[in-house]
Amino acid sequence: MKKYIIEISEAAKQDLENIISYLRYDLSEDIIADKYKILFKQELKKLEDVAASMPILDEELTGHKNIRKINVRNYIIFYIIDEENNKAFVVRIGHAFMNWEKYLKDE
Repeated sequence: MKKYIIEISEAAKQDLENIISYLRYDLSEDIIADKYKILFKQELKKLEDVAASMPILDEELTGHKNIRKINVRNYIIFYIIDEENNKAFVVRIGHAFMNWEKYLKDE
């Protein structure tokens, strides 16, 4: 099975930090924040093996070619695959119910 190297954009790192911070401080849910931190880490590790198996999203919706997604409960990790270099580049991480089409187009 082909393995991908996972690279995370600065914007996606900030997205993840914002999500964990929101859970921890705005909702006062330390335990949930810690669980999500672990869950995101596990899903990003899993992405090494399954990156190519996720479908490509419609370019009209995302504003990007070849962008894919993987769901992490009520959040979505958006990424692009570089087959030549066996890399999956995480572009953004957002809540499933946000206007992610605009969110990605603004990137």
